Amino acid sequence: MSPLRLAVIGTGLIWKRTHRPILESMGDMFVPVAFAELSDQRREELGRDFPGVPIFRDYRDALALPRVDAALVLTPIAQNAPVAHAALMAGKDVIMEKPIARSVAEGRALLAMARQQGRQIYVTEQLAYRAAEQELAALLARGAVGELVSWNCVHHLEGDQAVGALRYETTLWRKEADFPLGTMFDGGVHLIAALATVFGAPEAVSATGRKLRPAYGAYDHVAALFRYQGGLVGMLSFSSYLPPDQNHLHVRGTAGTILVEPGQLVVRGPGQPEQVVALPEENVYVQMWRTLGAAAVERRAPPYTAERALRDVATLEAVDRAISSGAWAEVAR
Repeated sequence: MSPLRLAVIGTGLIWKRTHRPILESMGDMFVPVAFAELSDQRREELGRDFPGVPIFRDYRDALALPRVDAALVLTPIAQNAPVAHAALMAGKDVIMEKPIARSVAEGRALLAMARQQGRQIYVTEQLAYRAAEQELAALLARGAVGELVSWNCVHHLEGDQAVGALRYETTLWRKEADFPLGTMFDGGVHLIAALATVFGAPEAVSATGRKLRPAYGAYDHVAALFRYQGGLVGMLSFSSYLPPDQNHLHVRGTAGTILVEPGQLVVRGPGQPEQVVALPEENVYVQMWRTLGAAAVERRAPPYTAERALRDVATLEAVDRAISSGAWAEVAR
């Protein structure tokens, strides 16, 4: 089967550091046939690296090309949904960076356009394909710790381990965030997707937020309580500013606890021998792209659907409303 012909829209850090190297190794599934980039310097670089491939300043010119099968939307968060919407209107499938939209309303409009046009939307959420969440969900489904009671997660991270000009935090649109919550809406959406893979979407959220530095959005630390159907609760501490010390995910049930550790899951229960489940070494980006590629070529929904991506935005939107109101906020359905 012929590879999917892509119009790549936006060739910033995530293209250079992550998607381009993988896609170049998957020429049987994907091939760039057009680019759209605002930066003069990047357009010059693309011209050298991809001779003969048309390069535009205006993404609409790339979308107008009949040979384009799908748009790969790698724009700043505020532009994700508008550019994806334009691609759908041009009759193209869409592969887009997370989050799918800045709000539930914006995301719903995008999904409605996809249905109207008979097109597919694929969101590049790599943690939805990670083995840790799949194995953890399987353990819980088998009743490894009895009835599920709670989870507790501390996720404090340095958002980018790179040095120099290719650090994500050097990006102006991240410093002058035109989206809710700050870094939790940007990098934190990965964590929300991972948690939802295991526990599903919460019904309601209570949260507080605190700003500790002058840029990078509304909050540098978010503490949230998640309430689920059936009585499960989850407690989250998220920050891309606080030191990444004592990070963990612990899951508690009526018959034991599961500790999510690097490379393994540890199951402990009273009077039972400790069980260790080894996790495979994997490149989750490669796993994601291979899964997306198979789905895109067959024009079917991937495991992490656009609807799931929208539910993750709904959870984040509820966190934002809970912080602002000081009250529980229901997660939109």
